[in-house]
Amino acid sequence: MEAANIELLAAFATLYESAKYSDLLVQCGDRSFPVHKAVVCSRSHFFDGACSHPWKESITGIIDLSEDDHEAVEHMIHYFYYLDYLRTPSLAKLSRPTSPTSSRRSSCEKRRPSDLVLAPAHAEDPLLAQAQAQAISSPDNSAPASPLSPSPHYRADYFSPDTKAPPTPDLDQTFDESLLDSYESDCEEDECDAFLQPPNLVVHAKVYAIAEKYGITGLKDLARSKFSAQAEHYWSSTEFADSIPEVYETTVDSDRGLRDVVIQSFREHPQLARSKDMELVVRDTPGLAWELFRLGWGLPVF
Repeated sequence: MEAANIELLAAFATLYESAKYSDLLVQCGDRSFPVHKAVVCSRSHFFDGACSHPWKESITGIIDLSEDDHEAVEHMIHYFYYLDYLRTPSLAKLSRPTSPTSSRRSSCEKRRPSDLVLAPAHAEDPLLAQAQAQAISSPDNSAPASPLSPSPHYRADYFSPDTKAPPTPDLDQTFDESLLDSYESDCEEDECDAFLQPPNLVVHAKVYAIAEKYGITGLKDLARSKFSAQAEHYWSSTEFADSIPEVYETTVDSDRGLRDVVIQSFREHPQLARSKDMELVVRDTPGLAWELFRLGWGLPVF
């Protein structure tokens, strides 16, 4: 990352941590977040409208988001200043020089999921685009496979009602602790900790929904990237099953961002249809049930 980008991120981190010059208060339940109009209004049409029109919010300088998920609101505010969430780099780390050609970084980039790096071409958030300008692109520059493309591993017998459903592994069982020793030995902490985090699929789904609600495109793209990366590794966990209602009930049906990730997981891992936990989720989620019905009959899912 260039020195100018590091300086910019460090400045925003200082504003967030000190609340200096804040001119707007975001309330959510018993939490209050002092923010800066210049930061939040330039990133969200909702905040811009709330502060630009003669409404209660612009007069009082307080925006009440208590009806939203409290955790998602906190992550949204955090993203405004750090261009990330679920991690808070210290000012010392932001100022620490990095060497893109170091062997430790090369090893880390080869082994962590490529979609943890958000390509600047897909980020409409101007600060996110600037901060990611130095991100390393995929070596072969190949386009990602369509989430609705048929999987070569698809087998119709997995959907047979006579097939016994295996138990879904617990979250602790699906998180391979041996990965920690392997990654920590050859990866910098701030470069690999995104992959080493335990599954937060429900959190990512909530952040995706609030980003869509308030028109924060960069955060929405980031949440989808994080959700997709962790779904790839934790598709058999109870956390993945728990995240599906969030995916299908917090956004409109036409929003395919996370729905396509879920459907692709079923394409790549048909054994999900034999999971007892997943059976309960499908029964309680009509949108997913309908899409899996179409998938089973070889019809397009959209």
